[in-house]
Amino acid sequence: MARRDVQSGQKYQQTDSSSTWEVMDLTKDGEGIAHARLTRVGDPTAIKMISVSALRDQRLYRQVAE
Repeated sequence: MARRDVQSGQKYQQTDSSSTWEVMDLTKDGEGIAHARLTRVGDPTAIKMISVSALRDQRLYRQVAE
């Protein structure tokens, strides 16, 4: 499976949902694991943080074309 770079501004959808989430920024936790902070498109009060490896997993998320 090819590894995809995750960058601010990219949009993703969970494979079982129609909600679109935009990457706001990237950070690493205390153990050095990369995470992305996402906000739901259309509802900037909805924010979540997930690991970059989860966003790269095509079984969990798909990137939405710009």
